[in-house]
Amino acid sequence: MAKKKKKQVDEKKKEEVLVNVTKKLWAVFGILLFLLLFYLLAIYITNKNADDSSKKDEDTPSEVSISYDNIILGRSLDMSDDDYLVICYDFSDEEINSTFSSLVSSYRNKEEQKIYSVDMSSSFNKKYIGDEANTTPASVSDMVISGPTLMKISNREVVEYIQGKEDIEKYLG
Repeated sequence: MAKKKKKQVDEKKKEEVLVNVTKKLWAVFGILLFLLLFYLLAIYITNKNADDSSKKDEDTPSEVSISYDNIILGRSLDMSDDDYLVICYDFSDEEINSTFSSLVSSYRNKEEQKIYSVDMSSSFNKKYIGDEANTTPASVSDMVISGPTLMKISNREVVEYIQGKEDIEKYLG
């Protein structure tokens, strides 16, 4: 009988060990499954973000250029040249923009005098727009532009003030 009891105790211990090992294997399996799912989720998110950023890169221009010929009106008397022209017009008006941009381009190619362009549709220049132009501004704060305007600047002063599309075309043409 003692042998039978000992055999039953040994079988119970084996059974308990087997149950403990099985529990531990399931726990390890569960942890590995969790880590695998986390890894797959991380790969999915990384690939999705990479796809999104490549789409953004396609929309973004690859080369940025800075135009030193377009200025804001507030800087029109501060340029480093002694004598230069400043043309002010609304870049958003397609008719005026095409006319003046071609005139300015041809003027830059044939003349030695520098010419700067001011976009009056820019929010930086809105405070200088008025109904009646000041044709003799002593400083930038005195400037009021009421339409297409060309100013000849010499030694940081406005020495000539030309208003109107036709008169500017004659001067630059």
